[in-house]
Amino acid sequence: MKEQKLVFQSEKINLLGVQSNGDITIAQVKYKTKVIPDIISLHKAFELGNVIVKELPREQVNSIVLENTSEKYIFILDGDILKGAKQNRVVNTSVLVAPKSIIILPVSCVEEGRWRFNSDNFRPSDEVAHKSIRYDKLKTISESRMKNDASFSADQSSVWKKVMMCSEELSIESPTGSHSDSFEHFKDEFDDLAKKFSRNSNANGLFVFVGAKLSSCEIFNNSELLEDYFSKIIKSAAMDEKIKNKESRDLLEKSLDTKGIIENTMKEFDKCSINATVSNGLGVGQETRLNNDDKSYYSLEHDNGIVHQTIITSN
Repeated sequence: MKEQKLVFQSEKINLLGVQSNGDITIAQVKYKTKVIPDIISLHKAFELGNVIVKELPREQVNSIVLENTSEKYIFILDGDILKGAKQNRVVNTSVLVAPKSIIILPVSCVEEGRWRFNSDNFRPSDEVAHKSIRYDKLKTISESRMKNDASFSADQSSVWKKVMMCSEELSIESPTGSHSDSFEHFKDEFDDLAKKFSRNSNANGLFVFVGAKLSSCEIFNNSELLEDYFSKIIKSAAMDEKIKNKESRDLLEKSLDTKGIIENTMKEFDKCSINATVSNGLGVGQETRLNNDDKSYYSLEHDNGIVHQTIITSN
């Protein structure tokens, strides 16, 4: 592994506050990194009319085309769901898209029962895919990259199985097998839950706990990116909490040591960093990947700054 001075450093984390509601706990953090100017989220790019996403001329399930028409960088999260065109897709890997550029975006289908146009282009969603889908994609791609596979291909059959698992666990019937239908069914409930958590304007990172266990971590280059993803991440955690309530449940019987868990999780990466792979990202930047026991680590860096760091657990 190349020497990495940026990624997953516990000493760069300042814990700003902890909030809980039911079985969901969030810890907001400030991660010290160089702020890269002119980065906007995919959602903001759609809002400003700065991005066009559509099917390739010869449509493919696992590839779509994205054009950044602006002078800004566009950040896309690995769990972003794009709706429309011939079927809904989830983005396979986090990407930083250069200004005025076109990329082929690797995606997975999260709507198995539709292959027909319902719109010319894709549109954004208010959803980040369930963590089981993100974990499987992240783990699979990291294993492939370790073997010098230049692609960012996920296991499509596994993604479909996870979509079906979520629907079955939540007793949701979807005519097209759409993952988004599971979110839509609980839209009001998830929206209300997200409003119960307040975002710290100084935070650029978020650790999410479901029950007594760490579920995921998302660290962004700046607070504006976290703002755009804040409620979406919480709604994804809400889906996870509902599924866990129907299975074995880790009841939180005592105070959760969020600070200790965060520090230990970051130190786990440091201990195993020799096994991490470093390679070029899909757009601009360099990525670091590591699978370790029940966690998958991913970091995207550009111009000596962190663009996105995520840790997703398998539990």
